[in-house]
Amino acid sequence: MRRPSQLTLNFDTSRFLPLIGLLLVALIFLPRCLLVVQPGYEAVIFNRFTGVEMSPRREGIHLLIPVMQFPTLYDVRTQTYNMTSQSEEHSVKADDSLTALTADGQRVDLDVSVRYRLDPARVPEIHQNVGPGYLNKIIRPASQAVVRNVIARYSAIGVYSEQRAEIQEQIAAELSSLMQAEGLVLQSLLLRNVEFSKEFQSAIEAKQIAEQEKQREVFRVEQAELIKQRMIVKASGEAQAITLKGEALRNNPNVIQLEYVRNLPDDIKTIVSEQNTILNFGDFLNK
Repeated sequence: MRRPSQLTLNFDTSRFLPLIGLLLVALIFLPRCLLVVQPGYEAVIFNRFTGVEMSPRREGIHLLIPVMQFPTLYDVRTQTYNMTSQSEEHSVKADDSLTALTADGQRVDLDVSVRYRLDPARVPEIHQNVGPGYLNKIIRPASQAVVRNVIARYSAIGVYSEQRAEIQEQIAAELSSLMQAEGLVLQSLLLRNVEFSKEFQSAIEAKQIAEQEKQREVFRVEQAELIKQRMIVKASGEAQAITLKGEALRNNPNVIQLEYVRNLPDDIKTIVSEQNTILNFGDFLNK
């Protein structure tokens, strides 16, 4: 009886090649067939045959046709664009610093925050007309242009103090109109800081000090005028009183005796004679 010296097993691997190929194709194309849209985003689909689909895909899982449909995600949450002169804000590039000229030629550095979002219903329109670069193509140039144009209508004093709220409202109104035409919604605009040159600020501070000193001087003059009026009234009253006493004395000489008696201390004992003579006998009576 012969015993085999070696046992061999033969497998036909060719039967598994189609399965392996399908698996590889699935691994390659399956991620392209599924689109996951996260909350706060919307997807615009470009179709090779029909162009941009005007109905964006909302959050959730969506099926795509590979090699035919290509998605682009857009953030529709609130975003903030800062124009600032403060170098410590590292998130802002240097070209985002904003300098403007007032109506009287004063240079002013501004810190402005623009809070905006994309209109979800118009995301496909934004994709067609502008694309994902809407910040550099719309927000940045429009914001800087509007701020400079509005600042140029006001004097430096107005920008520095009492008209700042009005300026902020004017910038927001004009910028909102420009952004709305492009499918963007302005939520708020904040004029956070206004800085002039050191020379101008020194002049403003000196003017404020002068105004305060002027107000104090006006107050002192008014107080002096009040004191003067009181003295005049008092003197007029005293003169009138003297006149009345003089007339009373002319009409009745005994009035002077009455005044003398009224002014005597309480412990003085007096006798008034009929000969218009006032005699003080207090010392004799006390003995």
